[in-house]
Amino acid sequence: KLLTPRPSATSRMEVQNPFQIAWDKTPYATFADFILNKVTNYGSHPAIIDSDSGKQWRFSEIKGWSEMCQSRLRELGVTAASRVALITGTTGQAVFVHLACSMIGCPTVCVNGFGTIDEIWQLVDISESTHLVAEPQFMQKAEDVKRKAVMRGGGRIKHVRSIDDVLTSDTINGRATTVTSTDVSAKSQRSEFLTIGPLTRELSTTKLTGGPALEDDCVDLPSPMSESATSGGRNLHDIAIIENGSDAASDFTTPLAPTGPAQQPCMIFFTSGTTGLPKAAEITRRSLIINLQQMSCPVFGPIQAKEKMLLPLSISHLFGVISAYYALVNGGTVVTMNKFDAKSMVELVMDHKISVLHLTPPMVQALAYESTANADTFASVRSVIVGGAPLDANIASLCKKKMALRDLRQTYGMTELGGLCTLSHIECGKVESVGVPLPGMLFKIVHWETKQLMQPNQIGQLLVMGPQTMPSYYKNPKATTEILDTQGFVKTGDAAFYDENGYVYVLDRIKDIIRHKGTLICPSEVELVLRAHPGIDDCAVVGRQDHVSGEVPAAFVVKSASHPLLSSAEVRQYVSGKIATFKELRGGVFFVSDIPRSSCGKVLRRHLRQFWDRERTNSKAEEKPAAKAAGGAAVRSDGKRPSLTTGSGAKPPPARGRSKASPSPKPGPTRGKK
Repeated sequence: KLLTPRPSATSRMEVQNPFQIAWDKTPYATFADFILNKVTNYGSHPAIIDSDSGKQWRFSEIKGWSEMCQSRLRELGVTAASRVALITGTTGQAVFVHLACSMIGCPTVCVNGFGTIDEIWQLVDISESTHLVAEPQFMQKAEDVKRKAVMRGGGRIKHVRSIDDVLTSDTINGRATTVTSTDVSAKSQRSEFLTIGPLTRELSTTKLTGGPALEDDCVDLPSPMSESATSGGRNLHDIAIIENGSDAASDFTTPLAPTGPAQQPCMIFFTSGTTGLPKAAEITRRSLIINLQQMSCPVFGPIQAKEKMLLPLSISHLFGVISAYYALVNGGTVVTMNKFDAKSMVELVMDHKISVLHLTPPMVQALAYESTANADTFASVRSVIVGGAPLDANIASLCKKKMALRDLRQTYGMTELGGLCTLSHIECGKVESVGVPLPGMLFKIVHWETKQLMQPNQIGQLLVMGPQTMPSYYKNPKATTEILDTQGFVKTGDAAFYDENGYVYVLDRIKDIIRHKGTLICPSEVELVLRAHPGIDDCAVVGRQDHVSGEVPAAFVVKSASHPLLSSAEVRQYVSGKIATFKELRGGVFFVSDIPRSSCGKVLRRHLRQFWDRERTNSKAEEKPAAKAAGGAAVRSDGKRPSLTTGSGAKPPPARGRSKASPSPKPGPTRGKK
């Protein structure tokens, strides 16, 4: 029943990967057990290289360094009841702190050290952290955070230490030199994890493979690559599209009872705060292990032993953490880059012969316009994975052509989803898509209000269910309840659609979509046009309240150094004619020094709205919005974006603020044209 015929044009479906999961016993009592068991297979090969300091750590040394850190943390009074806030940027030493905390049984609270003192204090306070461990460059901030806690009457923070204080500079060479020694070969406890196996067309006789998933010998999965791989890959209906209401779908959505410490938090990450205050998401060791296994399926072309991955991502963000451990468990060397710079990245790629890159969209954009980035300097790179925010299709195409990249793919993830949850097969040509669900993930697109399942190419809210989603926000049951639907799906808050082949496309945050007279405008579509202007380095589009139209688009623009005299009138004229009239920048053009973004590259539009509210009375770029109304459909960069009219009788999401959206337009064709 899973491998159904091609769905009809009127069918409404849930989408999943063909390779399903079954729970089986595996011998990892902690996350550290899993990692140490894997890395010991790679001997003295370099595991982590700090590109700034030149320090290196070998796979055979990871256990000793982690146990040394465990001993130092215990001396500071860290117990299973503690919460250790790790304040970092991008440093390989964070791995040892993660594993040490896992050995002790307490969660690591991952905090971005580049935040302000107030921001760091807020995260430390939300998570109720008891110990602070910081990179040397962030020690002053950590001390200030503790002082602020004392001033506010909080004595929860017991110690503040540099990461150098909880590690030693002496060579460990893989030998435990502390009183505590963890024998990873001792299987003291067994817990539930997944086994991944291929499905055959005879489901009545299909049995999922037994044994540990993706251990020393990965399970061979049938490749979804086809003859048309470079132009988009295999139809997902050949892989698996579950029709709504099927027995198989109901079996999959039956929740499994979590057991024991598998549901205890291993790490705490914070949401990006794009639509409000950040929340602390508890990620279990089960979530992390499952996600690493999912990504390591051969069909996705994982990093190979002795290949090198350049990591410019913050280790305080889940994307950065998953990327680092994904390389390590597969025997790849992680080369950390503490501060991103396009030219420096090109030099590191050449010096270290980097094979794999995990990047955010702003990094890809910077590389696209870096003169030294070309086919010669990127000759060693075989795969680039982009995540954290939607990637501009034009920028992606420019990068692929300029650097002769065969494999440039997007991935989609969310802190609440426990990591990444989509990926395309290797060398898939659908660069605008975030790919297909990872094994075990179930996706559905639902109507904003009725929650009815949408047809292919109809936009709605993306809902996701999977074995690695977070159990809860830390001490925030209300927010936990709000993000889950009645079946246990996580409401992502993202507007998305899937095509006839089951590939998923993520557009914008639902709260960021502009409501203009009952028609919806995706900010990313207008931004796509703006970024093509040679005088614009960066931009973001937000909805501005209008008493006639509900909302009109307004743009925040960062001028390039080559066009210092760029005017708002020039920008508006440039956009005019390239998009539908009602999508033009009737809310004005505002020049700023930079666009506020989260650590993973997402635009913080709420910050821009606050800036605009403060500056609007003095801004010369502000103009009266036109009263002319217009209708139409959003169009993808290739001219095929589906209509934001979400089907017959559908209504757009409720408008923000006090403005009342006009009634929904009449039903139209699924795909719109300019």
